[in-house]
Amino acid sequence: MRRPRDEESFKEFNYVSKIFKDEKLISQIPGNLPKVALIFPNDYEVASSSLAWSWIEQLLANRGIGVERFFYEPWFKRFYSVEEQRPIDEFSTWLFTFQFENDLRNIADLLIKRGIPLNASDRENYHPLIIIGGPVNLFNVEILSDIADLLFVGDLECAIDQVSQALMNDNKFESIKETLKIPQVYSKVHGKENFKNCQGTLDIVPFSHFTTPHSVFKNKLLVEIGRGCIRRCAFCVTGYTKKPVKFANAESVIEIFRKYKTEEFGLISATITDYPYLNTLLDHMERENIKFSVSSMRVDDVNERLLKMLKVTDHKSFTVAPEGISQRIREIMLKDITQEGIFNGLTLGRNVGFEHVKLYYIIGFSEETSEDYREFFWFIDEVNKMGYRKITLSINPLVPKPKTPFEYRKMIDRKDYEERIKYIKKNLQDKAKIYAESYKESFMQYQISRLKGIETIEFIKENFMKK
Repeated sequence: MRRPRDEESFKEFNYVSKIFKDEKLISQIPGNLPKVALIFPNDYEVASSSLAWSWIEQLLANRGIGVERFFYEPWFKRFYSVEEQRPIDEFSTWLFTFQFENDLRNIADLLIKRGIPLNASDRENYHPLIIIGGPVNLFNVEILSDIADLLFVGDLECAIDQVSQALMNDNKFESIKETLKIPQVYSKVHGKENFKNCQGTLDIVPFSHFTTPHSVFKNKLLVEIGRGCIRRCAFCVTGYTKKPVKFANAESVIEIFRKYKTEEFGLISATITDYPYLNTLLDHMERENIKFSVSSMRVDDVNERLLKMLKVTDHKSFTVAPEGISQRIREIMLKDITQEGIFNGLTLGRNVGFEHVKLYYIIGFSEETSEDYREFFWFIDEVNKMGYRKITLSINPLVPKPKTPFEYRKMIDRKDYEERIKYIKKNLQDKAKIYAESYKESFMQYQISRLKGIETIEFIKENFMKK
């Protein structure tokens, strides 16, 4: 691709080019004329940590669609593809994966910078076709209903052949016409209101086609072994929007291990310890000396063998999510984990040699009392006594989500949240390193999760387009 001449564009071009040079390709993507821009509306670290960014590209490319990946930085203006550093304006279809509510800000910024009207009804034939999928659609498909030309609800595997066939059409309106026939597609601007969600199988195990040192899973080949969650924590949408839960066949996963035996792996699942064939995988990885990381695991289900195997990779810390500050609050959250189970897991972590533990908590329940906080402070004292050299606490406000039992709860106000954070820091300042999530960002997440239609465009204008 010809390099841009102006200094600002060259800086952006060069940034993306260096990112691509750091990627190690595990499998080749078929080359086709560029047509679809696959956009992860967040920075490269977040994008490359999502298996969806790679897997969707593979699904489309293997069916003859020319597709290249894009990511977002707030200082970007031209937006160049990862693979060939092509400007996004050269692509006739823009496919966004909407993973996090606050990525709305980045989607809007990209569209505005490239001169695309926010309202789908204001666009002309020469504008790109805007298709938006992703997990946010599962609990509120109306957030982007006035912005997207087409919204896809569910897993792309369910309709990949139909989607690919529609996108092969060079005529924008013919592509739209064909895509509207797909059951998982919703479009307000084109009058298609009836749609149905579909959860794909893991008969073909998704894995990434590249590794990178810039991912959260540093230089790991990502493999999805589970999709959905068997739990029903009241604060989490995954347990209510991705049912039934799917698990990959153990032998199929092991085949990937064998084929790419020189790689380290990142195992992706809502909770790795809920994977029913975990011991089979561990047997193989232990025998072949395979190093791996995991996306998430339940502290009460871990065992010494698993923790020892994680530690020999590059795990320097042990991550635990008690969520509630007391057992009573955990029961309100429907977090089916006991204090004893947490202690047992933390003890195992210390026994295998972990010296740093990270603990994740959610606060801001109307039911919280001083007694709950006393139990919280006592618990951290007990963790200190286990001998961990460093304890890190991540404190987040409860963000009630649609499609969960907490849907109609109100979010804690800023003043109350900040007072509770001060109270925690005062009591634990010498016992743990405390990181409190931004109230502004959390409240924005709460607001966006409830937006519908034109409200979203008004919200963007009010919050993201002020001079």
